[in-house]
Amino acid sequence: ILNNNSSNNNNNERSNVCQAEAAHDHDLDRDHPSPTPSNVSTQLHFEDTAPVSSSSSSSSSSENNLPIYTSDDVAKNNGEHGTPIWMSYGGTVYDVTNFIYNHPGGSERILLAAGSAIEPYWHLYRQHFASDLPMRLMEDLMIGTLAEEDQDVIDQQMEQMQEENDDPYLHEPSRSEVLIVHGDQPMNAEVPAEVLTGSYVTPNEFFYIRHHHPVPMLMAKDAEEYRLEIDFSSFLKHDEKDGDEKGDSQRRNKGIVRLTMEDLKKLPKMEVVATLQCSGNRRGDMNSVARTSGTSWNQGAISTAKWGGVRLNDVLKFAGVDDPIAFTNDKDEQKHVRFEALDGMTASIHMEKATNPYGDVMIAYEMNDEPLPRDHGYPLRVIVPGYAAVRNVKWLKKIEIATQEAEGAWQRGLNYKTLPPNVTDAKQVDLNKMPSMTEVAVFSGITHMDIVGKAKPGKTVMVKTKGWAWAGGGRNIVRVDVTGDEGQVWTAAKIGEGEDQKFGRAWAWVFWECEVPATVRKDGTVELASKAVDLAFNSQPQSVAPAWNVRGLGNNSWHRAAQKV
Repeated sequence: ILNNNSSNNNNNERSNVCQAEAAHDHDLDRDHPSPTPSNVSTQLHFEDTAPVSSSSSSSSSSENNLPIYTSDDVAKNNGEHGTPIWMSYGGTVYDVTNFIYNHPGGSERILLAAGSAIEPYWHLYRQHFASDLPMRLMEDLMIGTLAEEDQDVIDQQMEQMQEENDDPYLHEPSRSEVLIVHGDQPMNAEVPAEVLTGSYVTPNEFFYIRHHHPVPMLMAKDAEEYRLEIDFSSFLKHDEKDGDEKGDSQRRNKGIVRLTMEDLKKLPKMEVVATLQCSGNRRGDMNSVARTSGTSWNQGAISTAKWGGVRLNDVLKFAGVDDPIAFTNDKDEQKHVRFEALDGMTASIHMEKATNPYGDVMIAYEMNDEPLPRDHGYPLRVIVPGYAAVRNVKWLKKIEIATQEAEGAWQRGLNYKTLPPNVTDAKQVDLNKMPSMTEVAVFSGITHMDIVGKAKPGKTVMVKTKGWAWAGGGRNIVRVDVTGDEGQVWTAAKIGEGEDQKFGRAWAWVFWECEVPATVRKDGTVELASKAVDLAFNSQPQSVAPAWNVRGLGNNSWHRAAQKV
C-alpha cells in the first residue's frame, strides 16, 4: 500500500489534511473484521515526546532502511507519560503525534488506536478506503517497519475475528440505484441534480444519505423494547432526587426517565416540512481551490421531507421538566440538550433552540407519512429545523440536559468546525473556542438548463433554467438571482413551491425558475450562476476561495452550471 522508499520524516512537521493530492478510488482490502471501539481519553500532552523502544528491536530493514519495531514497542508509545503516539498498519509503523489535531474524524477517534494496530478500527470506519487520501496523509508519518512475526499475529487475529463476528455492514438497507454513491461502507450518497427538484418533498428512497457508521439493526423484539432515555438529573435539587410519595413516579426516578414509543405517540403529534443539508455539501467545488478532507459532494447532499413526531418541549415536560422555557432561563448558566445515537454518535444544541416554541425542534418517528426508514433514523431521530444536518441525530436513544455541549468528534472536534482559510493545521487554533456548525447560511443550486436556439461564441442565447434555494435559521428566501455572463446582467427568478412558508419559520427550500440570457464561451458552452438572498438579506458570495476551509464545510458561493450549446 505504501511506497517503501519514502524517506523518514519523523523529525519534520507532519503533513496535514491540506497536503494530500486529489483522491482517487483504490481497490483496497475491505475484509478486516473489527470489534466495537471503546472510548479513549483525549486528555493527552504531546510536547517534548520521546519514543520508547526495546534495545533488541532497533535493527534496520534491509528493504527500506527503516528500523524494525515490535508490537510491544508500538504499545509503549501510546501518548502516555510523555511518549509519542505510534500506530501500525499493514506492517508499517507510524508516528501520528503531530497529526492527531488534524485527523479529519477528530482527535478522539484516532486516539482509539493509540499504541496499537489500525486494522480493527478501519474495518468499522471504512470511509478510509473510499479514496487514497488516508494513505497519502500517512506517507510522511512512516518511522519504521513492524516485525514480521508481529504482523502475522495481527493478521491471524483479524482472520479469527472475521470468522467469529458478523461483518458490521452485513445488514445494510437496500438503496435506490438513482443515488450517486461516494462510499458504501459507510454509505454516503447524494441526489442527482435532475432529481433534486423533481418533487418538492423528496421521496424517501431518493433522500440523500450521510452515515458515519453501519446502520443499526433492530430486530422486532428490540423495537418493542425500545426506550428513549431522558436525563435531567444533574439539575434536580437534592430533595427532588430523593422524591416523595406524593410526587409522580418520574420524579422519584431521580431525573432519569425512559419512554416507550407508545408513551411518545400519546403526546400531541406535530408535522414539519424541513430541509436537511450535509455541512460538506458542494465540498467538491472547494477542492478546486485546494484539497480539503471528506466526501467530495456536488450539490446533492440536500433533501426535504415532511417529518412527523412530537415536539421536544412536550417530551421534556412529559419526562418531568415542568416548564422547559423557564428551566432554560433559570440561573445564569448555559444549558445544552445532548443527543446520543444507537451508533455512538453524539451532538447537542443550545437549550434556547430546543425549547423555543417557534423553533419546531422535534423527535420524529415518521418521514413522509411512513415510519422512519432505517437509513434515516428508525425508530427515532431528532429534527432541528434550520440547523446543519449533523445536529439532526438519527437512531436516537438518549436525551440529556447538561451545562456542557456534547462530547465527541462531531461536536467538539475538527469534524464540524470551520477554520479560517489561512489555517491548514488545527494546532494553530484552539478548537475549544470555536463553535461547531449549527444554524447555517444561505444556499442555492441549478438543476436544469434548457438552451433555446444556437449561437456562436461571443453571442447570446436564452436559457430556461430552474433550481432550489434554502437558508438556515428559518430565514425565508426573498429572491434568487441568475446570471449568464458572470454577473454583468442578473435576472430575478420566479419563486414557486415553498414561497408561502411562515415568516421566520421557513424550514424548507424553495423551487425557482427563470429564463436568462447567457453569453456563449469560446468552448461553445454557456455557464449560469445562481445566488439566493434570504430574509436578513444575506447573499451568496461570488467566489468559493474566501470561504475555503480545511474541512470543506459550508460552501455557499454562487452555484455554477455549464452546458454545451
